[in-house]
Amino acid sequence: MLIIASCHWYAVVLASQSDSQQQRWASLGGGAGLAYVFVHLLPELASGGSELSETIGMIAYAPTHLVEALLFFVALLGVLVVFSIDVLAQRQTSLSPISSWLHLSSFAAINYLYAYSLPSLISTGILYGVLFTVAVASHILLADRFSVIHHPRRFRQRNRWIGSAALVLGLLNAFLLHPISDLTLAFATAFLGGGLLMTVFREELPAVNSTRLLWFLSGSGGMAILLVIPMFRHA
Repeated sequence: MLIIASCHWYAVVLASQSDSQQQRWASLGGGAGLAYVFVHLLPELASGGSELSETIGMIAYAPTHLVEALLFFVALLGVLVVFSIDVLAQRQTSLSPISSWLHLSSFAAINYLYAYSLPSLISTGILYGVLFTVAVASHILLADRFSVIHHPRRFRQRNRWIGSAALVLGLLNAFLLHPISDLTLAFATAFLGGGLLMTVFREELPAVNSTRLLWFLSGSGGMAILLVIPMFRHA
């Protein structure tokens, strides 16, 4: 969690670097985030429905395929919420202050859900917890860099403090209200996955003319390899 919190402060340093250096980090982080979504997050959602049906007895109330569809529906909500807030944030109307707070709220929610789900994820595998942290850190660092460049005063005085507070709140919630039910954790992970999927494609994938292809492929390939290694160990 300290890694994620430090991203809110290191973003100022990253934004002060040259465009070439920023493009390298953006390409590396975008590649890593993309690989995490497709190699780990989406397969987890696909298999989560059947596991939930067996674990909490939902098979008596709903067929497995319906539970699986429900998880993807929650992920879709994550995509729609992030996308809708981005659309509102781009409009220069009287809704601008409201959209700004909505955007910040969604950002804080990602931090909260990350911290909330991390203890349970680490209990199932330390490597997945580390890689999950890397993927979320890449997202936060690149999103913060955008805020530092376009809204430096707002970021220093408000955004990074709220983001850090959301991390602490999520971690306290996870420990004080432990154990987290499988259903709650699955919904939280699905919503977080949808939000990450949206931001990976909209914010973290660099533009073609500013992509450092070698860095992008290194981030994507490195993350994919690290995610696949544990699968061979459990095969």
